[in-house]
Order: sequence, then structure tokens, then C-alpha cells
Amino acid sequence: MRRPLVFIALVSVLAISSWPRSASAQVSIWLQKGVSGVGAAVVLGYNKDQSTYGVNGGYSINGFVDLDLTAAYLSFPEDFGPGDLQGYAIEPRIEVHPLKQGPHMPISLGIGASAAKFFFVSDTLDSRDQTLDGWNVNVDASVYRFFKLAPRFGITPAVGAGFVHSWAGLKSRSGTDSSTDDTFRFAVGTYFAYLDDGGRIWGVAPAVSVGDDDVTTVSVQAGIVWPL
Repeated sequence: MRRPLVFIALVSVLAISSWPRSASAQVSIWLQKGVSGVGAAVVLGYNKDQSTYGVNGGYSINGFVDLDLTAAYLSFPEDFGPGDLQGYAIEPRIEVHPLKQGPHMPISLGIGASAAKFFFVSDTLDSRDQTLDGWNVNVDASVYRFFKLAPRFGITPAVGAGFVHSWAGLKSRSGTDSSTDDTFRFAVGTYFAYLDDGGRIWGVAPAVSVGDDDVTTVSVQAGIVWPL
């Protein structure tokens, strides 16, 4: 295993700040102004240092306020850390949309914040009486616009930028070694939406995010939104 401080820094920068996120929240981006809804999705993400598999649920109030919760599993290459490292994450999120596309407004704007808690497991670390965990705080903003391509089909390109503050700590009998990192990230994504006969919105949203840490994360979410 790498030296503890180097390893912790890698976890802080790569596993946490590169946590895949699309360019906006999950529910309100699919809805028009004044329409509430609930949604669920699966989320997949990949970069050179980790793969992420998650589920997401959310509630939109009038297409204006989003409340989201994501839970995910993280896997790492065998040459990362002790070689058998795995991770779990949970992230609540809130996002507001002060601007919403309409007859006199050409774009929509989302401003969000989230806090993610990461739990890492490893038999190698357990055998050494060590535990590794971490968290991050994220604030971001995104701009998006819906284009109707057919009576039941449309796309919503989105661009976003955010700031992530992350922390990771390795605890042992001798104390705790920790590392923090601040990262700026930029994301682009496209939301493909299909409206079925029951009024449900089926969506797929691929996205790419890059940061000043030179880590590029490719992600996709696929799910369904029920307007209320």
C-alpha cells in the first residue's frame, strides 16, 4: 500500500472530488415551471480511478425546488491503495431554479448544494486496525434549455460548474492521518426525454465532468419522472 498520507490524498482528490454528478438535479430539469413531480433513476459513472453505481430519488416542488438523495457503490482498480478497497456513499442534495424557461425567458438556471458521506471498506485495512472514511461539500450552478423535437420527444442540453471541498481520514491506533482538497469542476450533459401516454417522462442523461485535478468523469443516468 502507498504511504498513508499519499494514499489518503489520492482518496480525497480522486474518489471524493471526482464523484460523478450530472450538470443539474434529477427532477426539476425535466419539468416545466409550476409542475411538481417525483423521480427515480440509476446513475453510472467512470473515470480512470473508480467506477460508481448508484440509485437516486428526488422530489420537485413546482419545478422550482429539488430535494434529492443518492446512494452509490464505488469500486477501485487493484493497484489503488490496499488493492481490495471498496466504497459506499450517500448524498442528500437541494437545488433551486430561480429562472425557468418560458415565453419571456430563453433559459433555465439551477443553483444547488449537497453533502456526501463516504464509507470505505477493505479487509487489508481491517487487518491493520485501520478505517478510512471521507466526505465532501459541493456547490454548483447550471444553465439549461429544453428543445422540443417531436410531440413526445425533446432534449435539454445543460452546462454547469461547481466547487467541491473534500476530506478523507485514515484512523488507526496511533491516531488519524487526514487530507483535504478543493476542486473546481465543469460539466456538460444532455437530457433526452420521452413522454408516454400516461404522462410519465422517461429520460436518459449522459454527462462529462472535468476538474482542475485533471480527472475526467463520464456518467449517465436513466430513470423516470412522474409529474404530480
